[in-house]
Amino acid sequence: MGRGGSRKDARRRRLRAADAIGHLSDVLTENVHSDIDVADIAARDILRTSKRHGSRPDASISTLICRSCEAALVPGRNARVRIKNGYRITTCLTCGGVRRRCMSTGEVE
Repeated sequence: MGRGGSRKDARRRRLRAADAIGHLSDVLTENVHSDIDVADIAARDILRTSKRHGSRPDASISTLICRSCEAALVPGRNARVRIKNGYRITTCLTCGGVRRRCMSTGEVE
């Protein structure tokens, strides 16, 4: 037996998820320097919503989130950013997670 859903329902669900991720991205960028607890909650909710519904946040937003501990990354406060051999290396100072991104293509290593 099938679930009985339609393509229109799936499309609506993805659109609502994209809207929610957009709103949470705004909350994250507004509160990243003022209220880190709100930014951490928004980062966690962005990751959960994107995993559940298959809708990814923008690349500029996903660089602000640690995938290991689901915290908002603020360079100088809880993240260290280094550039080496054409790669931007971001280290989360909370959990020690490292993320490497190519400066020219934007690919994650």
